[in-house]
Amino acid sequence: MRIGLILPSLDDSGVARAAASLSSLLSEHHEVHVITVYRHEPLQEWSGSFHVLDVPPASPGDGLPRRLGLFIRRILALRRIKAELELDVSVSFSEALSIQNILTAGSDRPVVSHHTVLSRNENLDDIYGRGVKALVRLTYPRAAGIICVSMESATDLTDAYGIDPRQVAVIPNHIDVDAIEGAAVLPARWKDVFTSPVILTAGRLTHAKGQWHLIRVFARLRELIPDLKLVILGDGDLREYLRGLSEDLGLKTFTGGEPGEYDVYFAGFQRNPYGFMAHSDLFVLPSLREALPLALMEAMALGTPVAAADCGGPREILAPSSDPSFKTEKTEFADYGVLLPPFDGEMRAADDELCREERLWVDTLHEIITDRKVLDSYSERARERALQFSPDAIRRRWLDFIDAVVDQG
Repeated sequence: MRIGLILPSLDDSGVARAAASLSSLLSEHHEVHVITVYRHEPLQEWSGSFHVLDVPPASPGDGLPRRLGLFIRRILALRRIKAELELDVSVSFSEALSIQNILTAGSDRPVVSHHTVLSRNENLDDIYGRGVKALVRLTYPRAAGIICVSMESATDLTDAYGIDPRQVAVIPNHIDVDAIEGAAVLPARWKDVFTSPVILTAGRLTHAKGQWHLIRVFARLRELIPDLKLVILGDGDLREYLRGLSEDLGLKTFTGGEPGEYDVYFAGFQRNPYGFMAHSDLFVLPSLREALPLALMEAMALGTPVAAADCGGPREILAPSSDPSFKTEKTEFADYGVLLPPFDGEMRAADDELCREERLWVDTLHEIITDRKVLDSYSERARERALQFSPDAIRRRWLDFIDAVVDQG
């Protein structure tokens, strides 16, 4: 069977990592074609053949006519490449590409791979974004099937956009614990940093990831634990704002070169983040919204204790027996990690008072990181939970879903 995986790019995003991993899962049984929108240097390893629509990405400052023009160009290019490859199933990642995937369906069966909580996506609040959301309502019912990575993202689609629940299946991302453990080597130049207690976070430096809240929390934590370090993996649009905030808070801030004695380290995008994760005392996820955070699962695979904002998908990972729609308003020591109330998302300055959630995070993270018994207990349980997302289990669910989609056609 010929399967196309259609995504914007193989960049440093969680969606790109998930798509690349899926290409490896499916290529053992099917002919896989990875199709990206524009030419770039891939940051992920993929399986199968690689193709490019060769349509440039939209820029944040592009007006509606420019965005619509690119939208139409992608439709034409996608229709052409589908015909050339004679695809049987086309799996798309991102809302705009999923709409285009459905609109260009011919003999192929279009499948949506949904990785977001769409109604809370602040990137789609402008006129273009509202148009995309309207097209989701109109086109998604025509998809051969929709795979959501979490119950949170699935419920959001059905409740907020009127998608028939019978059309939606939930299949989480997989993680290969053995492969992650085998790759968990910390670069030699970083080893001295990790002789101190380290809090790690990883993700693109964007509004949705909420790293400025964690930096503000860390500044107060460091008053309580003077040798504590914060290491931030990732790059993105908020890089300069976050670095400036760190410096304005009086924190000695590493932004490049040889890592020495600093408080906060902006380590940038790391092709292999696993050594950083394995040597950290605590992995923290301060996101404002998440469907199913891959970085959180990868840290758990390495036995790193985790604390996360209760912003969607983290609850399904850390407290799987609880109601996925529940949102805590206080610290919750869940089965596999600690859940905390999500932040309000307001971008504050260094001299602004901590908000209620930030104060609670200070108290909780201090309690966790100074209690070796709590850290050791969550370390053991984290790896136990990660093993439940094994490649074999997830591969079987995807293969069964694809077979059902083709049979229905």
